Amino acid sequence: MQPISTLTARLRENNWLSKETIIFATLPILIPNAFYILCSIYFSPVRSIFISVLGLICVLGLVINRHVFFGLLFLIFLIDSLVFTSFYFQMPLTMIVDSLRYAANLSVFQSLLYFLVVSALVCSFWLTYVTVTRLSLHRHKIRLVPFAMVLTTFCAVDWWVNLTPQKSVAVASGFSESYVPIDHAASQQVDLVEHMETRFQPNVVVVMVEGLGAFTSSKKQEAVWGPLLADEVKQGYLIERGTTEFFGSTTSGEARELCNLKADYRDFRDKDSADCLPQQALNAGYRTAAFHAFTNEFFERKDWFPKIGFQDLFFLEQNAGLDSSDTARRCGSTFRGLCDPDVARSVKSYLIDRPNEPKFVYWLTLNSHKPVQPGEAPARLSCETGGIFEDRELCLMGEQWLNVAHLVRDIALTKHLTNTEFLLVGDHHPPLFSRSGRNQFQPGKVAWLHLKPKIDPRTLTAAGPVQLKASLSN
Repeated sequence: MQPISTLTARLRENNWLSKETIIFATLPILIPNAFYILCSIYFSPVRSIFISVLGLICVLGLVINRHVFFGLLFLIFLIDSLVFTSFYFQMPLTMIVDSLRYAANLSVFQSLLYFLVVSALVCSFWLTYVTVTRLSLHRHKIRLVPFAMVLTTFCAVDWWVNLTPQKSVAVASGFSESYVPIDHAASQQVDLVEHMETRFQPNVVVVMVEGLGAFTSSKKQEAVWGPLLADEVKQGYLIERGTTEFFGSTTSGEARELCNLKADYRDFRDKDSADCLPQQALNAGYRTAAFHAFTNEFFERKDWFPKIGFQDLFFLEQNAGLDSSDTARRCGSTFRGLCDPDVARSVKSYLIDRPNEPKFVYWLTLNSHKPVQPGEAPARLSCETGGIFEDRELCLMGEQWLNVAHLVRDIALTKHLTNTEFLLVGDHHPPLFSRSGRNQFQPGKVAWLHLKPKIDPRTLTAAGPVQLKASLSN
């Protein structure tokens, strides 16, 4: 034991095991990364580069002016949080930065979760600053080798733990090119353009389902699609299902399905028009409309939607097309807007009105947007215990997706609605907290379902349940 005691004494004498050295080798690494360590228990992108940069800034904090250190630390904290958000929500970093202008449209602090996240990051920043500036008064007692060893180990652990839990990280950075044609959109797979050019000219309804990915389990996918697979729907519609690749976030999903482009809202700023599905429908004699329960200012939809061919915009500002006397409810927390069932009523009314005029309708749902408010959709999946998904957060989203399926089924089976086809498709994966939740989805894929009306050749009208039974009895 004597050699060990001698070695320990010498290490302490040379400050290798001084209190200041031990504190600096631990707290300036743990404190700024504490929030992300917690996230790693569930899900976190790899942050090894930012862990290293934060470590370097803390070393500089021992010797540079404290005001300069404050500014550098704040800058790295800010960039780190933006990059984390970019990966987490599967949005290119440039889009994250650009979309900060819309922060005023969000009710971030209506969500306790987001309030706690912001509070945790602010506290983490301040504690890091205070810890390092106080240690700088005793920098002559600090050895950096132990700090470097702990930092290297922590970076390696972060890389090992967070490298592979979700391949959507690659999707978020996959914008090497923009505004380029694609050939895999769901709207292309089901030939919507071709159908609009037939003499039957069906109404076309495209429903973009917020956050709906493609499940790896067919049982779970059918739990969401269930109402649209019922026999009463099969009587009047041919049903197709499939998946398509996604990239980016919601406006990228809209560009994919409405314009068959790899793009997002920023790519339409310098365009006067675009040859997208709504414009093609307009050229074919359709009336075109877009419905959404949130503000039309978000992601500039009031500007670029008319450019791609939408004549009528029914957003929060227009009460989603509902009568002005209709005091629609409000749903959601951070994305506080109208409720999807009320928007569905407006979509239904729009389709029924002027039945001899073909219509192209786009409906972007809202209420499955994270964070989901419990109790806003009918409780059909036993989410108190996680339901079929064994994940409460995912289950609450699932109830919203299932509710959309019920709403679309009700529209599709409307007595006075004929010759209407529906395409439901997800925009991107849900940004879930847990690895177990994220791993229930096919990497890089979203699901779609298509209802094509069965046509009665003697009447040239859609054979919905009522019409079909009548034709079969003759």
